[in-house]
Amino acid sequence: MKLTDEEAESLLYFLKRVPDPRDARGVRYRYYDLLLMCVYSVLAGYSEATDIEYFVEIHKDYFKERLGIETVPSHDTFSRVMRLTDFNALSESLDEWLHGAFPQIYELYGGMKVMHIDGKAVRGASEKSHGEKPIYQLNAMVEGESIGVKTEKVGEKTNELGCLPDFINQLNLNNTIVTIDAMGCNQKVIDAIHKKGGKFVLPVKENQPNLSACILKRTAELEKEGKFKTLDRAETMSNEHGRYERNTLSMIDDTSFIYESLGISSFYGSVARVGILDKKVVKQDNGKEVTERTRNLLITDLENITADDMLKIKKSHWNIEMQHWQLDIQLREDAQTARKDNSVPNGAILRRFCLMVKKYDKVLSEKPLKRFLMSNANDIMRIENILFNNSFSNNA
Repeated sequence: MKLTDEEAESLLYFLKRVPDPRDARGVRYRYYDLLLMCVYSVLAGYSEATDIEYFVEIHKDYFKERLGIETVPSHDTFSRVMRLTDFNALSESLDEWLHGAFPQIYELYGGMKVMHIDGKAVRGASEKSHGEKPIYQLNAMVEGESIGVKTEKVGEKTNELGCLPDFINQLNLNNTIVTIDAMGCNQKVIDAIHKKGGKFVLPVKENQPNLSACILKRTAELEKEGKFKTLDRAETMSNEHGRYERNTLSMIDDTSFIYESLGISSFYGSVARVGILDKKVVKQDNGKEVTERTRNLLITDLENITADDMLKIKKSHWNIEMQHWQLDIQLREDAQTARKDNSVPNGAILRRFCLMVKKYDKVLSEKPLKRFLMSNANDIMRIENILFNNSFSNNA
């Protein structure tokens, strides 16, 4: 039988809010049904239009019974859906469903949640033979989630900084600490964060040479005076697979040296704490033990943040790289070739939706992503339980 009213009120209720961009003449499928078939396919690991068509064809009897379709939509149809769908509307609809269907498990720091903003390339979605550069996207992720479904296509990486303030203006940053990589350490981005009610923890690198030099000078003075080791300090250590890593963050809570050196103009006037993050890695390289040491600088406008919390926030931002690996290797995002219109951001939203849903799978949340995808691909009823019963099969 077809979806009941109660079932339809779950995910389909939100998908129906995504505008249908098609001319009403000649329409054979309801737009929200096409979107739902795309969602099913992505949860089984398929996000290319041709693969979505194959997946629906394999499960034709299921979709005929549940959605009432008589024929399988072509890959051209699914391609148009990916191209023409308003990705902001799709993102908002899926995000609202996620927050309603599953409990939010944010990690809180002084009552505030943390949002990581990061850029990622989709290298396959460019014509290298014509000299095109990879298409980049900005993504916003709340810690405690997997990868947020809020995304924005920004073109080349050099355009990320120009798009960041507008992207931030779309976000709700009340009671939120924002982290970005070094490109976020500038006046326009910090102004946008403050305008939306947020706070920041940001790295200082070569893009802010005066600030970087000022902090390093003060750090050297504290080390020479023997005061550096007396600062508020947090440390983590790991020793896995023959690789030892130690991260030590020392907090400078008197930032008057910045204003005395650089003045209070620009965003320098909002810097309340400075973190000095020393990283030591010992590993084997061709049978020899190699030691690497790096020092990173962090600034924040949070008055009461501890060294322990700053270190946790910074390490959680590093976890984005692991999630990028899942997207590229297991969901094949970097190899996606669809690039017309909204294909890139819509594909990104659906793949991030997949990672988010996996996080709440009581059976497979701690298992490899590949197992989650294969379990769904081999049992379409498992996907139905996820989307319409907010539950998961115990048979994985």
